[in-house]
Amino acid sequence: MDREWSLLVLLGLASLLACGHAHNLPGVPISFSTEERLTAASSVSVAEEISQEFVKYLRTGIESPRLKVLGDELRTSHSQKDIFTQPLVDLSAADQYFTCTICRATVNVIGRTFTGPNGELTGPNRNQNAKKILLSLCDYFDIQTQEVCSGLFDLNWPILDYIFNETVAESRSICSMLPIKICQVQQPEFKLNVTIVGETPNESNYELAEHSDNDYLVLHLTDIHYDPEYKSGGLAECKEPMCCRDDLPADANTTGAGHWSDYRDCDTPKHLILNAFEQIKKEHALDWIYHTGDVPPHNVWSTTRKGNMDMLTEIDQLLAEHFPKIPVYPCLGNHEPHPANVFGNAEIPESLRVDWLYEHVWSLWSKWLPKEAEATVRRGGYYTLSLREGQRIIALNSMDCYLYNWWLFYDGSIVLEQLQWFHDTLLDAEKAGERVQVLTHIPSGDGDCWTEWSREYNRIVARFSRVITGIYNGHTHKDEMNVHYTETGLAMAVSWNGGSLTTYSYKNPNYRIYRLHAKTLQVLDHHTYTINLTEANLKPNEPPTWKKEYEFGETFTKNTSAAGIDQLLEDMAKKPDLLRLFWRYKMTEADPKLAAGCDEGCLNSTICRIATSRWNEKQRCRQLQAILQQSLENEKQPQDDGAAALTAYSLASVLALLMALRHLL
Repeated sequence: MDREWSLLVLLGLASLLACGHAHNLPGVPISFSTEERLTAASSVSVAEEISQEFVKYLRTGIESPRLKVLGDELRTSHSQKDIFTQPLVDLSAADQYFTCTICRATVNVIGRTFTGPNGELTGPNRNQNAKKILLSLCDYFDIQTQEVCSGLFDLNWPILDYIFNETVAESRSICSMLPIKICQVQQPEFKLNVTIVGETPNESNYELAEHSDNDYLVLHLTDIHYDPEYKSGGLAECKEPMCCRDDLPADANTTGAGHWSDYRDCDTPKHLILNAFEQIKKEHALDWIYHTGDVPPHNVWSTTRKGNMDMLTEIDQLLAEHFPKIPVYPCLGNHEPHPANVFGNAEIPESLRVDWLYEHVWSLWSKWLPKEAEATVRRGGYYTLSLREGQRIIALNSMDCYLYNWWLFYDGSIVLEQLQWFHDTLLDAEKAGERVQVLTHIPSGDGDCWTEWSREYNRIVARFSRVITGIYNGHTHKDEMNVHYTETGLAMAVSWNGGSLTTYSYKNPNYRIYRLHAKTLQVLDHHTYTINLTEANLKPNEPPTWKKEYEFGETFTKNTSAAGIDQLLEDMAKKPDLLRLFWRYKMTEADPKLAAGCDEGCLNSTICRIATSRWNEKQRCRQLQAILQQSLENEKQPQDDGAAALTAYSLASVLALLMALRHLL
């Protein structure tokens, strides 16, 4: 436990233990260990103290001794940048504690200033007061720069203001939706239930088709994150969540941004996108393209509606120019709307909806999609189409599961409409004897995907696992996959993640080519292509060299059925070097990642992620981790008995010699 974090936890526990509340925190899951319960209790206590003391500080300008202690500890306990650039599940324990506690404190402060006697957020100056309060919190606890916090407030406050006015949720229930264990509490008001027709298969999915000369070649592009303001040679190490937009200061003690992008927190310059498209056009005879979202960059505090629309249009035009006769089947990512991440439905106020986005993407996508897809695209950014006889594509708007889509905190039931449509469309496909490909930006097992949604989604996937022959994701920027299991542990389907064209963060740009069976559309193999960014940036005036990084079937397994991938996971757990190789490719062999390496914790996390299709369901993960742990222990055992005996003998001899010398001296 980090020193700063442990001190902060102790501060919270002191008052809790004094009043006997540490083991009696309402709503905390009974599965928590004693340490987890204490840490969760500490977070609640510290957040409550902060909210009380900070409201006094705002009203009087006087910083109490208790607030000063809490502020000093929190300010130094977190990494300012990681909490904005890394998935919450991958944060350190200290950063998770900070994020959970500040979330609860912020919601409590807003609640108190809404309902308190002075009513700062109930009068005519509510918006100005709200901004002052939240920017004060940002500055006091050193959460991010004032520019970032101010931009995030301006873009998101109208939505949050509406939600805070209309909902009865309190801080523990709101913040418990974060994928941070110590934040978890029961939330019965958010229970979802999709009506499912028919029986789920009662055995794992072993279906595997044979290769043929008629198989399709399909490009998977995802997470382009085009930055039209990228500056080669610019500042690549900044305080903000995204860099490479400002000039490099003359006195900077760091190198400037690379020409072909940068491993540091930077997105994709146009010349890299053009180079990638030209490479793909030259090297691959494609049948069609899957584009699984996220065109705009990561400047989530300074986006504009027009800027996002312009970037979507520009990338769409580039795709049409480079692949004029090849259909593109897209889906939305979380960065397409303005503000980023936030989608609603027809039940929310018109001024806060993203109908403008749905209208715009339909104007772009309509050249590839049939007229009958228009209604659902315009309603919610999702659609289905018949690819060929017996073959269908379903593209989902997975923002219904994204925890940064604030409308989930207002009314979680808004996601049921699309989930039920997904089920009903698959049911119709089953009756018609069709095989289905599913496009959805966020993997259901991602920590940022709401577990209530992913449970129902996985129930649907399991039920129609003999209809669905491929699921394609993006979002994580990792070259990876996820196996979908039933609650009884049966392997039913596989989600394939295409990585990302962006280098954000610490990865090489990549794209992927699938070989799909001509009839069933099952993934038979896939090949991933990358450039090494270090080498490319050494020759800024020359096109980078794209290489085939690996072929999945040749490197890992030719059995790409759900059961086959599950068996691969067993093999990885028993042979850690195979898992290490998977991790290497998952990270696109990026030089900073290879230099850092993958320790035991990393290996455990890697195999768990593949076996997780719902973040809080870890049954298969734990089984594989147990096998892996034994395999890692076996690696540590001496391989040569003679050498082991010699080592033991040598140590015994040294100890005996030391004892003898002690008595002689």
